[in-house]
Amino acid sequence: MAVTSLSSAAEEIRSRCNIVDVVSPLVSIKRAGSNYKGCCPFHKEKTPSFVVSETKQIFTCFGCGKSGDVIKFIQEYYNLSFPEAVRRLAAQYGIEIDDSYERQSKKKEGYFAINKTAARFFFDAFTKKANPGYDYMRGRGIQPEMVAKFGIGYADEGWQTLSDYMTAQGTPAELLTELGLSSKSSKDGRLYDKFRGRVMFPIFNTMGKVIGFGGRTIIGDAAKYLNSQESFVFEKKRNLYGLNLSKTEIQEQGYAILVEGYMDVVGLYQGGVRNVCAALGTALTPEQAQLLKRYTKKVVLCLDSDAAGIKAAIRGCDVLRAAGLDVRVMHVDDGKDPDEYIKKHGADEFRSLLDKTAETDIDFKIGLIARKYDGNDLTQAIRFLKAAADVLRPLSPVEADLYIQKVAKMRGISEGALRREIEQPSAEAPRPAPRAETENAAEERPAEETPQMQGQVMVERMLVKLCMQRSDFWPKLKERDDVFVSNEGYRIADVLNECYRENNDFDAKAVRERLDGSALAYFDRIQDEVITGDEEEAFRDCLEKLDRRKAERRIKEIMDILSIAEGEDEEKLNAYMLELADLQRKYIR
Repeated sequence: MAVTSLSSAAEEIRSRCNIVDVVSPLVSIKRAGSNYKGCCPFHKEKTPSFVVSETKQIFTCFGCGKSGDVIKFIQEYYNLSFPEAVRRLAAQYGIEIDDSYERQSKKKEGYFAINKTAARFFFDAFTKKANPGYDYMRGRGIQPEMVAKFGIGYADEGWQTLSDYMTAQGTPAELLTELGLSSKSSKDGRLYDKFRGRVMFPIFNTMGKVIGFGGRTIIGDAAKYLNSQESFVFEKKRNLYGLNLSKTEIQEQGYAILVEGYMDVVGLYQGGVRNVCAALGTALTPEQAQLLKRYTKKVVLCLDSDAAGIKAAIRGCDVLRAAGLDVRVMHVDDGKDPDEYIKKHGADEFRSLLDKTAETDIDFKIGLIARKYDGNDLTQAIRFLKAAADVLRPLSPVEADLYIQKVAKMRGISEGALRREIEQPSAEAPRPAPRAETENAAEERPAEETPQMQGQVMVERMLVKLCMQRSDFWPKLKERDDVFVSNEGYRIADVLNECYRENNDFDAKAVRERLDGSALAYFDRIQDEVITGDEEEAFRDCLEKLDRRKAERRIKEIMDILSIAEGEDEEKLNAYMLELADLQRKYIR
């Protein structure tokens, strides 16, 4: 029998799955007393500190501190969201999820299958017979193993080659046009291929599914690169080329190298620098920055040194900084792009260049300004001062103070003058990049009001109503991960984040226009039914309930961890005990 939601599926998984059976094929663990033990898959270690409890059905690492149940393990191991981990385990254990998300998932799988067939068709065209695409890539020095690794293919110059093949396979014409593989003639309605005379780069999501394509012309088409159109499975702003292959290396190296194009990724990867990915032919987006943040806290921008590359680097710095990432910019002067540099000098020289030239985003911007204005000319010196102040103005006080000293010393100007200029508002000051929507936010929790969830849903409903009455409450909530528990609540949170403007109340009409279906009905019920009373008091009460709920979960987690801690490091155990005592003193009466 099908379960009704992700929530039901999660509970069914926890009751059916033996965590040892799930972990043991992925991590080498051996029985140690009543538990199982091995080296942690989440950090490098020589002495095993990763413990799996069959009795408690939890895992914990006494080295890095990661812990949780079987679903949390799959989330951490494969870098999945909560819904993705639930669906993976549900499929493994034959648990059918009969809800709208499952139907959407099946629809997506159908689209993925079509893209996969097209990718195989392009790959075969590239590798099984002579063609201009093969000659072009060999001329660029790309080896066959990299062609296979990235699934590179070729779209010939025929107008209906792919379209005829796909329709012969039974693919509906409307799906081919929806995915941007084909277009339809306005004259006779016949299908014709969207990609012609191009080297084809399949674009994969982080799960390894083909979501779209990028095509590089080799016949002199006016559009050098052509990407798939946006579709149900492909949003350029939410994906990065090559990340499906490089995400593990990025985690191990501790940083990502962000380049401009497909060939840069393939070239660096072939050259041995594999913690690399690229935006998809557009300016870097907040959503892409948030995606990177799942795998690292540091990003090195390695873009072309021409005017367009510099402009893209400035924009990228702002977007990455707004996402809370540590940003560096490196310079590749010997060669047009990173691909050419690594072919000429090799991976070791590339890494050496990175170490020598990579500078912070602020140093990069100040350097550009310094080269623009002549410090010996009074008028230009003033312009430099104002431009530098615009760069430093958004920084935190501590960071700004360090850079004020550095810039003042560099250009021989007064620190006081620079501080006073920073304190002045500027119409030209760069606005912080918009925050990305929380990835898969609408899917993170199930929309099911079981008796156990009713109290949590009541808090969620109250907080939505309070935010509609007082928008200044929203910034205090949007960073928390424990406010929303229903699918509808997460959809509303996305909209509130989109509509929020500082010092302006939410416009209920604007919020409603962005909602539909069950989320709209849920929002209307909240507006009609929830009574808040004193807003400040109600808000404090909700936050206290959230804090208590979070503390109760953590107390249980620590007690489970301590119950399986056989012979572990005494210092770490004492830290857990102190944390437990503190939580119990604050929240257990």
